[in-house]
Amino acid sequence: MAGDDAVPLFRFHPPPGAAAALEDVLRGGHPAAGELVAKFEHGLAPLLGVPDVVATSDRSGALTLALRLAGVGPGDEVILPALCCTATSMPIANVFATPRWADVDPRTGMVDATTVAPLVTPRTRAIVVYHWGGDVADLDALGTLARAHGLVLISEASAALGASWCGAPLAAAAGPDFTIFSFYAATPLGIGEGGALCCARSEDAAVARRCRRYGIDPVTFRLPNRDLNPASDIPVAGYNFAMTNLSAALGLAQLPHVPRLVSRHQDNGRFFDAALSDVAGLALLKRDPRARSAYWVYAMRAQRRDALVAKLAAVGIGAQRLHVRNDRYTCFTATQCVLPGVDRFDAENLAIPCGWWIDDAARQRIVATIRSGW
Repeated sequence: MAGDDAVPLFRFHPPPGAAAALEDVLRGGHPAAGELVAKFEHGLAPLLGVPDVVATSDRSGALTLALRLAGVGPGDEVILPALCCTATSMPIANVFATPRWADVDPRTGMVDATTVAPLVTPRTRAIVVYHWGGDVADLDALGTLARAHGLVLISEASAALGASWCGAPLAAAAGPDFTIFSFYAATPLGIGEGGALCCARSEDAAVARRCRRYGIDPVTFRLPNRDLNPASDIPVAGYNFAMTNLSAALGLAQLPHVPRLVSRHQDNGRFFDAALSDVAGLALLKRDPRARSAYWVYAMRAQRRDALVAKLAAVGIGAQRLHVRNDRYTCFTATQCVLPGVDRFDAENLAIPCGWWIDDAARQRIVATIRSGW
């Protein structure tokens, strides 16, 4: 089924005024990185609950910067869940570090301190925690573990914009050294591609801001007459992870709508929590009472998942497994390991639509379809 009755799993939110904002950038002749990026960062910081944000070209760039600031390089190990997005795992390979695949709690789909602790070795430099589907992992226990071993904790919150931990927005939560966000088209702050890095220490943010653009100092690199300044040094080599003015313009148009969009995700998620709690064949995920989920999607486990996906598809409702386990990809050199929690969760992991475009009628239809059996 297609057309007006279709209920997609993901949808881009086209903000009013975006076309005019993009046209202004194009007519202004400065579509690359520039002043609009700083304006977007200033508007984004209060939304994330932090004083400073480093905007990037995408979330993999933000994560690469975090790994760089953590001192991760060849020969180092980074612990992360085997179940995560490839945009989360690939930066580890690209800094020539070795991923150590952690098991997940099948009740949550996420790592915790008990699954991470056995993997810590003298070569471990960082832990990356991936917040599954908008839910939040136990940052207190993971932060305690990281500090006990002198490790850097990176909170990968690409699916969790709007989530909170112990009453604080994720980027402001105690524990993580770095928090990563994504502005991919399917997120509530969708701009096509984009990301952000939030740093617990202001000095890290200053280094990240230079490293995202070849390592240059944006203040001293050019003279007042806009000529290049030969006296401006580049002490640390950087990358090209800068956000463009075009992306920032779209982000600025999107920002005012984010609280409303996230609120609808969360309202739909709570509705599904109640409406699907007693359905035979479903296992709803365990959510920590200290957390407030963003409900980017409604993630759960389903017996005979493929049959349920087919039934939903037959009536125009999008559903699929959220991610594929990354430890099976041959681009990684990590040794295969036994991960019973991943095995169990991966066999049943399912995401159904939960976003801002799901009105009351659509969510009732989703529930009725599932409750009728598969």
